[in-house]
Amino acid sequence: MTPRIVTCVLLGAVLTACQDNVTTPFPPGLEPFEDNPVELDGDLTVEQLHAITKDGDQIKVYGRGYVHATPTRLWELTQVPPAMIATCSTDEQQVSENNDLEYLYSFLVHYTVHNVLTVEWDDQWRYGVVTGSPDAVELGMIKHQKIQGSDFVTLSEGTIEVLATPDPEVSELAFVEHLEAISGGTSDVLKGMQHNYDALVALVHDAPIPACP
Repeated sequence: MTPRIVTCVLLGAVLTACQDNVTTPFPPGLEPFEDNPVELDGDLTVEQLHAITKDGDQIKVYGRGYVHATPTRLWELTQVPPAMIATCSTDEQQVSENNDLEYLYSFLVHYTVHNVLTVEWDDQWRYGVVTGSPDAVELGMIKHQKIQGSDFVTLSEGTIEVLATPDPEVSELAFVEHLEAISGGTSDVLKGMQHNYDALVALVHDAPIPACP
């Protein structure tokens, strides 16, 4: 299992002194793909997504942002599929909830895109609380991955982490997205990530999910 290394501040709980590195193992199937290189300035009053990309054969997009909600409340809202799935870059989405009972929550989404040819694929989403509990989340992990479908989409995978901060009324969202596809570029992944973030922020503030950008 891939470990997450945390020093001095452990998921928002400020320790009295720096201790040795603490290793937090992720449950099987919920391991991070890689570290998230985005850095936040620590201003917890601002709800804004900060994102960067990496060039290469594979599209890689990373994002982080604060959300004015407790980690437990935000974790609950991530289990609203319309806020999480790729509604802006696909034409049809069919969601089947709790299809993988090994995980705390799961859903399978069947995507369809009509663009000269019809492209279809299935994306599996799995959820687990890494530290804390479902009623008191400190670190929650969400992972999605294409599991079958058209080879026009070679790879589609990502993680979303819900993390506690030093302010119990503020959470952090951390995104990592990878894509290899015949159509769709970095700008599409960035727009999708921004829409996911905006959708969750809207739900936190009891507003409707915004339209696609």
